[in-house]
Amino acid sequence: MLDTASETRAWLVLVKSDYRRLSSGVLYSDVASSHYSWDSRVPNFRQVRPGDVIAVWDEEELLGASVIESIDKGIGRRPIARCRDCRRTNIERRTTMKPTFRCYDCKALFDEPELQDAEVTTYRSNHSQGWVDLAGTLQAAELRSLCIRPKSQNSIRELRWTEFAAAVRVAASGDPLLMVDRTAAQVRGGHDIRPVRVRLGQAGFRAELLRRYGASCAFSGPLPAPALEACHLYSYAEVGRHDPHGGILLRRDLHSLFDRGLIAVDNSDTIDVAPEIRSYPLYADLHERQFGITPSPKQRNWLSMHWYEFRSA
Repeated sequence: MLDTASETRAWLVLVKSDYRRLSSGVLYSDVASSHYSWDSRVPNFRQVRPGDVIAVWDEEELLGASVIESIDKGIGRRPIARCRDCRRTNIERRTTMKPTFRCYDCKALFDEPELQDAEVTTYRSNHSQGWVDLAGTLQAAELRSLCIRPKSQNSIRELRWTEFAAAVRVAASGDPLLMVDRTAAQVRGGHDIRPVRVRLGQAGFRAELLRRYGASCAFSGPLPAPALEACHLYSYAEVGRHDPHGGILLRRDLHSLFDRGLIAVDNSDTIDVAPEIRSYPLYADLHERQFGITPSPKQRNWLSMHWYEFRSA
C-alpha cells in the first residue's frame, strides 16, 4: 500500500435516487461510480477538491470509493427552501411524521417550505477513473462513526481516512483500496491516469447496475452478487464507454449465451431461448419466461436490435 494516509482527505457523500437536499429543493442526477453533484448551498461545498477521496453511501451502506479527478463548476438557479416562520434554511424533511417539515432553528412545523429562487454555484465531481466497488462492506452506523463529526446530517461529511481505510480492509479481503491510493497519488502528481480507467471502468459499471437492480439476474432471478456479471446491451468495443442505462446483470453462463445470441428478449419482453440449447432443462425453463426487469425505451431499443441481429435470419 502506498503511504498516502498523511496527505489523504476523504469525504463521505450521500447519493440516493429520491434524496432531495433541502437547501436547494432539487433532485440531483448522481451516478455513484462516476460523478456527484452539489451546489454552494451545501455545507463543505468549498472544501472538496481534486485529489480528495470520495466514499459514496446511500444512507444504508457503503457503495464504493474513488478519487476526484476534476470538478466542473458552473452557475445555476435553485429554489431555496425556507422556514415559513423564521425564513431560515435550516429545515429537515420528516419521512414518517406530519407535518412533513421541521425548522431546526425556531422548531416550526409545516407541510411545505417557502421557496425562493436564487443563483448558486454548481459543482460536479468526475471520479470514474479510480472507482472501486465496496457495496455492503460497511453499514450506516459504522460509516457515521468514522466521520470527523459523527452526528452530522450533512450530505458531504469529512471522513477520518486512516480509520476508514482500516475498517474497509478488515471488512473486505485483500487490499481493495490499493487502486484508490495509486489513483490519488497520480492525481496529486499530475500524471496521466488513462490506464486506471481501462482497469476499473467495468467495476464501476457493475456497481451501478447492482445499485439499480439489486443482486438479481435479469433472466433467472435473485443470486449472490459475486455470481452476477455486468452485461452490455450494446457493443462496448464500438461505443467505447459504459452507458449507465446500457446494461443488465446476468449469471455468467447466461451472459455468455446472450452475447452469442443464444438467448434474447423479444418485443413483448419475453425471453427467447434458441432451439439448439432448449434440450438443456436449465435453459429450457427460461424460454418464454418474462424478462426480469421493465426495460426503459433505450434498453428496449438495444434489446430489439440484439433480437433482430440473431433472430431475423
